Amino acid sequence: GEWKSETYVLKQQGHSYNMNCASYSPDSLSIATGGDDGKVKVWSTDTSFCYVTFNEHTAGVSDVHFRKSGNVVLSASLDGTVRAFDLYRYRNFRTMTCPLQCSSAACHVTLV
Repeated sequence: GEWKSETYVLKQQGHSYNMNCASYSPDSLSIATGGDDGKVKVWSTDTSFCYVTFNEHTAGVSDVHFRKSGNVVLSASLDGTVRAFDLYRYRNFRTMTCPLQCSSAACHVTLV
């Protein structure tokens, strides 16, 4: 029935491998997730559907964080970068390179 098709859709939208981290937006209307597949996904808490996927990281995502404004998601990856994604234009507008592998979005303190 209907629940089988919904389960199928959600599985298709999920991360290919493990999900490593999650963060709620300040208004609690969205959740950002990061996974071993290098993807950052943003989900609606109302519909449970993923409405944008960012594929720019080349290694697993270890941390995600929303800025206080709620319109930017920051992600840290084992590829050595912290990336900032604009949730209005759905693009990666800033990439910072860490001298060491980034395991936490704490590398981005200047952006928060």
